[in-house]
Parts: sequence; C-alpha cells; structure tokens
Amino acid sequence: MYKDSKQRTADTQPLDDRKLGYYELAVYFAASKAQEEDFRWDNFIDNLSFICDKFASHIKSNNTSHSGL
Repeated sequence: MYKDSKQRTADTQPLDDRKLGYYELAVYFAASKAQEEDFRWDNFIDNLSFICDKFASHIKSNNTSHSGL
C-alpha cells in the first residue's frame, strides 16, 4: 500500500484550504495586528485576549456551544 502524496493534513494544508477554529483564528488575527504594531509580545497577548473575549461573548449571546473546536 502506498501513501497518497496529494492528501494534506491539517499541519501541511494551507490556511486558505481549510476551516479554522475560533482559537486558530484568534491567534492569526492577534499576530497580524501585533505585526502592524512592530510585533511586541505584550501587544500580541493583549490582542489575543481581546479577540478571545469577543468570540466568547458572541458565542454566549448566540447561546451556542462550539466545544471541540
């Protein structure tokens, strides 16, 4: 049996080709925003915290559960 070299895993698949979870999106957005601000870790952490809070409040206000993401 041979391995299909065209099959991609989540690690090797480009971001554009797969659906990201909320946490992955938050990390991506926080890093992008921090990069605009001459990337500093404290900016990244503040951005990540802010984005995660927004996601959490959005999920809570919609009364939906996304456990397992």
